[in-house]
Amino acid sequence: MHVRLICTLVDDYEALQKGEMIMDGSAPVAKMPKTAKERGKIAPAKLAHVVLRTPPERAHMVLDWYKVVLEGEAMYEADFGGFVTYDDEHHRIAVLGFPGIKEHIDGYAGMHHVAFTYESLADLSHTYFRLKEENILPEFCINHGPTTSMYYFDPDKNQVELQVDNVPEEKFAEYFDNGEFSANPIGIKFDPEDLFGRLEAGEAEEDLLKRPEGTPPDLSEFPAN
Repeated sequence: MHVRLICTLVDDYEALQKGEMIMDGSAPVAKMPKTAKERGKIAPAKLAHVVLRTPPERAHMVLDWYKVVLEGEAMYEADFGGFVTYDDEHHRIAVLGFPGIKEHIDGYAGMHHVAFTYESLADLSHTYFRLKEENILPEFCINHGPTTSMYYFDPDKNQVELQVDNVPEEKFAEYFDNGEFSANPIGIKFDPEDLFGRLEAGEAEEDLLKRPEGTPPDLSEFPAN
């Protein structure tokens, strides 16, 4: 739910920046909708996996990247690629080598990124430093308000977000309704070395997850993919 709401508010923010949006004084309204099951509908039980295609010669390089980043293991691996999982699902990421696939080109319509949520800021910090030792560094780090997020590129320049929720899931609608997010639906950039250094020094996670005051970055500063 909150992903859909964020996209809508970001679109509004872009239009406002360009002078294309007429403000009538009304504020966005947030609410947590009933689940499909609660509405008597039959819907998917879960989001199962993401499948990526790549040139055959890159398949195992991309597959290995996801193993490292997600602490995953291959459930199945063959010449054409494989399936990676990090939990009880048989696979969360599949990488398939397709002949004739062309290199990634920036600026085309399509999926922007896939996100993975960690249990705590401490877990996100551990992951940052673990990946840093593998020379895998984030392209962009930002506290969106509802999440603290780091964006990485895989070898094919697919964007992967590693995040932690700043707000408990049951309080998301309440958070969006208080006006803070509407005032800045983009966020405030952060330096992971500084943030995680403060965590290591004993500063409380609850305080570090609060979005600081500041000016949001221009959308052109976000890494293109």
